[in-house]
Amino acid sequence: MAKNAYGQDTAGDSFRKQWDAAAYAQKAHDREQQQQLDEANEERRHKGLKPRTAAPKPAPPRDLLEARKASVNLDKMVGTSQIVQASAAAAGQPGFYCKDCDVTVKDSLSFLDHINGKKHQRLLNRKMQVPTETLDDVIKKLDQMRADLRRRERQSGTEYDFYAQVRKQQQLDIEARIRRRDAKKKSKQKRADAKNALDRASGVPDEMAAMMGFSSFGSSKQ
Repeated sequence: MAKNAYGQDTAGDSFRKQWDAAAYAQKAHDREQQQQLDEANEERRHKGLKPRTAAPKPAPPRDLLEARKASVNLDKMVGTSQIVQASAAAAGQPGFYCKDCDVTVKDSLSFLDHINGKKHQRLLNRKMQVPTETLDDVIKKLDQMRADLRRRERQSGTEYDFYAQVRKQQQLDIEARIRRRDAKKKSKQKRADAKNALDRASGVPDEMAAMMGFSSFGSSKQ
């Protein structure tokens, strides 16, 4: 669809700006109500009465807190710079910039705390409450996870076998224990060979060392 000079979608060959008639009608209605209230308050002031205030508008309903669908890739932001239309408080400061709140934080940890905090979520029209999951929601989530697993199996051409994975992990554990045992035996044999070499270098026979009550004349370290 074609767009006009204001970036709005246009129908046909019209490139003029499209105005929101309902929004401007609401603004006119609010302005008229405010003028009537000001006139009434002026009369009340002349009579010595307290002025009335306009009834506060009801706050729009806020959405419940939901999981973030897009991942926050902080690594790609490191070492880069960008030009932003920030306020005087946020401009000229190095760090991570949040365009929704117009603030700059100094490190990635503070940035994650900010986007998960109340101020940021309030600007996104969300409240800090998570929806209550029902039994149907849990069943639906399990069905979705099962369907995702089957789709990955079809894409890879292999079927996931739980017991085969258990046997594979058990075999890996056995091999790791064998490697540790062999390494321990080699280390023990190496220490024994070093001890025998030291005894032979000292020139004292083993029988004489045993008669004198010494296991060896070498180092006491095993």
